[in-house]
Amino acid sequence: MNIKQTLNKYKIAPDLGKDQFFLTDTKIIKKAIEFADLNKNDTVLEIGAGPGNLTKKLAEKAGRVIAFEIDTRFKPLLKSLPKNTEVRYENAWKYIQLRGKWKKKKEYNKVVSNIPYSLTEPFLHNLTFLNYDKVILLVPIKFLKKIDKHSIFGSFFQTKILLKVPKESFYPTPRTNSVLIELIKLPDPLKTKNSGLFLRQYIYQHENQLAKNSLMEGIIKYSDIVHSKKVTKNEARNIISKQNIPKELLEKTPSNPSIYSLAENIII
Repeated sequence: MNIKQTLNKYKIAPDLGKDQFFLTDTKIIKKAIEFADLNKNDTVLEIGAGPGNLTKKLAEKAGRVIAFEIDTRFKPLLKSLPKNTEVRYENAWKYIQLRGKWKKKKEYNKVVSNIPYSLTEPFLHNLTFLNYDKVILLVPIKFLKKIDKHSIFGSFFQTKILLKVPKESFYPTPRTNSVLIELIKLPDPLKTKNSGLFLRQYIYQHENQLAKNSLMEGIIKYSDIVHSKKVTKNEARNIISKQNIPKELLEKTPSNPSIYSLAENIII
């Protein structure tokens, strides 16, 4: 598919306000499919189907594809996709903000997406609540740096650069180069007996609580599961007090990233 010619044919001008930069390099699309290691047992999520050039290739390998596309102008291009593809013409934001509810009802096990830049960060936040097998994303290089330095994302997964993608591989051409990455989930801290990582994850997954309360609960839970030891609330509070964590951080929800690095120092 020649993206530029196809869009001209259907009189579709890319909406840069919706981050519509479409991957045109078929070699990179093929590589993304290979890295995803798809089979007929997989259900794949794609956000931002656009003209469907990636979507079609996903459908050839996976058992099912759930593709989101907010721009209904692409309906004529997407109507000929294979029957195992479900295109949802709606804002994916409503879908990805469900967070923890997906643990009980998960629709997909893999993600392959040239995800719109504006949705990348909220989507990564949502992944911290989910179980998944593989996540392959095409993101701008500048966002990769943000992921690696992010206090919350660094508590749940690490990034692996699979392929560097020059900006000329897109139509229209964006300002920056991109990278194809895999998000690799960190090992379960309960199994690896990493109390600091467990507490970092726990306070984020209970972000509506005061940090002091989620830390206390996390210490009690970790001690019970890993050490088969019952720790009282007072004992947990004493453990926290020895860390000299500023009161202003403990008395608030974990909006300040400093709480994550301080929580990691707690050894149980």
